[in-house]
Amino acid sequence: MDVFLKHKKNKHHPNTVNFGKIGSFNRHTALDVPVVLPELCQKNYMKSFLATAVLAGLTLLTACQNKTKTTTTMNESTTGLSAVQFRIARPTNHLKAVTTFYKEALGLQELGSFSGHDGYDGVMLGLPGEQYHLEFTQHNSQTALPEPTRENLLVFYFDTPEKYHQAVQRMTDFGITPVAPENPYWNGKSETYEDPDKWRIILFNGIYKP
Repeated sequence: MDVFLKHKKNKHHPNTVNFGKIGSFNRHTALDVPVVLPELCQKNYMKSFLATAVLAGLTLLTACQNKTKTTTTMNESTTGLSAVQFRIARPTNHLKAVTTFYKEALGLQELGSFSGHDGYDGVMLGLPGEQYHLEFTQHNSQTALPEPTRENLLVFYFDTPEKYHQAVQRMTDFGITPVAPENPYWNGKSETYEDPDKWRIILFNGIYKP
């Protein structure tokens, strides 16, 4: 459906202007509606028409610019964090035993270690790569550390049952037995373990889907 506005002088009525094709009409049909204009309006008609058109155009342009600005601002605010690496760092007073638990029993790869750094020793273990990794540090002062709750969890998800069962068997081979989860949600689909500091990890048979 073509809907538009046109104007032209009516040769039969000098003081009228015809408007065609307004409203919903067949595109092969035109409608001329004579509108009688006073003499003063006739002289200033074109100026008023152009001024109205310019005003409408500026209003539309401003609205488009505001919409674009709002969209850009929303996109910038919802882009999210742009970090490229993620580390979980935790102190311990049992660095050797904790390293054995996560590296030997669980099977994480050691990315690096240090000793004697301003009184600190430490190790970095991949989860499994370097983009996501754990760091355990131990200070030579051996100060007391707060105990974790049973809800402090590090969860490892496996995309196949075979990989899950291999991980569980590896823990069993190292003499590490599961403990009952605090939250019953984990029952029947995962195994829960405690490391030497009593921090808990979960091996989950499946993957998380938001």
